[in-house]
Amino acid sequence: MNELEIKSICKKYGIKNYTINPDGSIDVDGSVNLSYQKLTKLPLNFNRVTGNFYCHNNRLTSLEGGPKEVGEYFSCHDNRLTSLEGGPKEVGVYFFCYNNPLPKTIIDDPKVWIKSYYRDQQINKILND
Repeated sequence: MNELEIKSICKKYGIKNYTINPDGSIDVDGSVNLSYQKLTKLPLNFNRVTGNFYCHNNRLTSLEGGPKEVGEYFSCHDNRLTSLEGGPKEVGVYFFCYNNPLPKTIIDDPKVWIKSYYRDQQINKILND
């Protein structure tokens, strides 16, 4: 994909404050919302997103092209995912992946939930104090 195609896709989906990396992936200073677009695959290759990354309520069967890092929330629920391969390795707040035909071993994997759970507990404690 060339730079002009990437810019066109960013415009189509309202993606702003982005940088195109030499490998064709993009970094976004802010959030990306690709939800409710009837997507079967992610339209770009993302690297880092400082805010939220929403791709829920689509028809995704893969997270290929998904960001490696998300600063806040990553939401891929209500898709057709059978794997989280291609999903972020780092998520700042919470990783939502429910309502997908994921194997129970993935759903129960503490590596997916533990960081998010403890981060939420810290936020709840601050709000309740």
